[in-house]
Amino acid sequence: MEETVSVENPEDEVVLGESVSEDARRIRVYDHNGDFIIEVPAKSKITFSYFNPAASSDRMPNDYGRQGNVLKQTALRIYEHGEKGNQLACFMGVLGFRDMRIKKTKLSQKVVVERRYSDDGEGNEDWSGKRQSELVVSTEDEPAF
Repeated sequence: MEETVSVENPEDEVVLGESVSEDARRIRVYDHNGDFIIEVPAKSKITFSYFNPAASSDRMPNDYGRQGNVLKQTALRIYEHGEKGNQLACFMGVLGFRDMRIKKTKLSQKVVVERRYSDDGEGNEDWSGKRQSELVVSTEDEPAF
């Protein structure tokens, strides 16, 4: 069974995620062109869904082979407070979002490999070296450099 949404009934929208808060908050938005942070007013509603929910299926009739179809992209929408609040912003094609109150810790491993080669010119070769690794813990919001 295929779901369809009409322009006349936007409340039929298939929402992948929704968030409402009594306080103003900062949201990190994950994007192909680089992440960014937005300030969201208190009591605003955030939804994450397809730009056109009817286009969420894999096949698009009358697509004519176009690349990067806007209808199939995700959309992060910010609405004023209230169930029927006005749309304040819409960010297209984003990968996801995170409230900055939710802390994310990145784990990475720093590895240093040292190789030594010596040759005495008489056919005697010596290979040696060492490998050193350490686990690095940082928050996602710390700069990488």
